[in-house]
Amino acid sequence: MLCRDLAKAFGAVSALDGVSLAIQPNEFFTLLGPSGCGKTTLLRAIAGFTQPDRGTISVYGQVMNALPPHRRPVNTVFQSYAIFPHMTVAENIAFGLEMDRWPKRRIAPRVREMLALVQLHGLDDRRPAQLSGGQQQRVAAARALAKSPRVLLLDEPLSALDQKLRFGMQQELKRLQRETGITFIFVTHDQREALTMSDRVAVMRSGAVLQIGSPEDIYERPAVRFVADFIGETNFLAAEGCGGTQYRLLHGMVVEAAESGPAGRPVTLAIRPERVRIDPASALKAALKDVIYEGTDTIFRLALPGGESLAVRAQNRDGGLPRPAIGEILGVALPPGSLRVLTG
Repeated sequence: MLCRDLAKAFGAVSALDGVSLAIQPNEFFTLLGPSGCGKTTLLRAIAGFTQPDRGTISVYGQVMNALPPHRRPVNTVFQSYAIFPHMTVAENIAFGLEMDRWPKRRIAPRVREMLALVQLHGLDDRRPAQLSGGQQQRVAAARALAKSPRVLLLDEPLSALDQKLRFGMQQELKRLQRETGITFIFVTHDQREALTMSDRVAVMRSGAVLQIGSPEDIYERPAVRFVADFIGETNFLAAEGCGGTQYRLLHGMVVEAAESGPAGRPVTLAIRPERVRIDPASALKAALKDVIYEGTDTIFRLALPGGESLAVRAQNRDGGLPRPAIGEILGVALPPGSLRVLTG
């Protein structure tokens, strides 16, 4: 699937600003970003519910722009599920097939196939009010998948679920995508959800795509500061290039980074808290401001000599690390391979 130079404005607000992206067949592709970034507008444009002001949308080589939603080889699972409360599970799944005038002899086995796929055996006669939130979400997915779309669009379908059920449904959706081989385009503002489910992620902001890559690329090698800040927790340190891969921090200490840059140029160095190490032998010192115990990890919040904050995430093993006193001066190590250089 291909989107080229898509633009859409609602009055003075630009919802899409020249968005271009290519999504591979059988890929789990996620649109990730904060509220108002344009991800749902992009999804609605692909579905045919929103007409772009400029640009083209192609699915397997066929331009979709002039086609109404019901003639596009895509289907949508909405945030609210949109299943019919007066229909049974089986009737909900069969609805789209009946609208497409499938013969009855084909509908019943297709409904049974979908019930098996989403693991709702024996619930075909229940109505939505008799189902849990996770079961309702599965019914919505089964109804959308029953018509065998080339592309399945999912608009934050897990946002209404509690955390434990949400995690389970993440695994279910990924299983469905693998078993059906259908391209999934998933919209979410949840970074953890995007990282755990996706083959690739597009991070959006203000109607534009800032970076596309695998979850590992997005997390480990952010292209700009917004991506580094939006995905997980990140330490940002102001620095100036010394030439090559060396950079001088605000308080004067020189550190080694993963990328080289010109001397004299101001940059931002980014490093994940779990990459920073507490090391008494390190020349870089920081004052401990707070300690936060999170069960599996402990977060140490420190202040560098230049006044900047630095978070260290340490995994708790064998009862955890000895807890230093607030105000204590600790040595911290910044591994060169973990310091990323950001200019935007």
